Amino acid sequence: ARMSLLEGLVSRGDEKIGLLIERAFQAGCRFDGWSDYFRFDLWEKAMADLAIHPERELRERRLTDIFAWDQIDCGLGKDFLIREWLKSEQGELTTDCRTDQCHQCGVCDHQHIKPISAAEVPSLSMNGSAPTDNASPDRSSSQGNQAVLAHGVTAASASIGAGERLQQPAPEKRIRIQFTKLGAARFLSHLELSAALIRAIHQSGLNFVYSEGFHPHPKISFAFATAVGMESMGEYADIQIKNDLSGDTMIHRINAFLPEGIEIKGLREISLRQPSLSEEICGFQYDLRLPDAAGPDKDVVINAKLDQFLASEAFTIIREVKEKRVVKNIRPLVLDVRLDQDRRRIELRVACEPAGMVRPADILTKVCGFDEEMARGVRIIKRETYFY
Repeated sequence: ARMSLLEGLVSRGDEKIGLLIERAFQAGCRFDGWSDYFRFDLWEKAMADLAIHPERELRERRLTDIFAWDQIDCGLGKDFLIREWLKSEQGELTTDCRTDQCHQCGVCDHQHIKPISAAEVPSLSMNGSAPTDNASPDRSSSQGNQAVLAHGVTAASASIGAGERLQQPAPEKRIRIQFTKLGAARFLSHLELSAALIRAIHQSGLNFVYSEGFHPHPKISFAFATAVGMESMGEYADIQIKNDLSGDTMIHRINAFLPEGIEIKGLREISLRQPSLSEEICGFQYDLRLPDAAGPDKDVVINAKLDQFLASEAFTIIREVKEKRVVKNIRPLVLDVRLDQDRRRIELRVACEPAGMVRPADILTKVCGFDEEMARGVRIIKRETYFY
């Protein structure tokens, strides 16, 4: 019930609810969707501080009231929505405007925007472009034989007359993109990063190839998930699309919709049968930029520990993973590691093997002797990805 109350406030309140969310966040509210983290007392205090009264925000509204969401234009006029609401209370239906009278909903202007019947839609290409003159079936001969399928894919019956041709669907392409994850974008989780890319690709007008089944998903794959808080000069992902565009045009379109810190730096077409990214990547190079607290005295210790690590044949670390004790020898996974005192950074090259990888944080805490607090102050940047 308490969660429902907050959901009601967020969905029905005005701009003051933005202040409420900010105040609750500052008070320590996190992961409120999880009952064991939900602190309703902090929300109550934030409401009291801002003089927000839930009973007022959640009150029944009259149809003549000014709603907090009236400024949102969804295409349908408010008068039409009110009429529909009143009709629904009486159980009355609204007829289809394509076969009956216009109901003045506000979407059509009857000049540039008109209702379209599915039976009137000519054959479309896979990318949604208008058909050419010689590609459009004669409406009178094919109107009853043409079916418009989901996602804009069209099919015509075998009775299409001589000389009438359907545009061939664009061939599927597999594109490997290289992109950055810098600045504030380093705080995005892998799922959030994936969602940002998918959203930008959708908005750019590119057409994904989708998986089959009851829940189709766009075909996009990543090699490995970069940890939250880690920056990267070169992340990679493979996507499958149906468009036929130049690389520069594609990059420009996608970058226009990406948030700051995420930018497509390059892309190239690869074979549909080429191995996956996880099979082709063999290692990474990192820069571990040290904080000011790690001064010259600390450098001497770091250098000594790194030399000792490189000289050893094995270096075993112990890690607690999901209440399990994992013992791992990380020495074979480190190709090189050294301290660049002038540029105040540790340069690290690691291998990526079926047995696993080594995390830069392990080098800081297990090898260099950093405590957890100092390790969190190190700016970690993935500079390069190595391929077989």
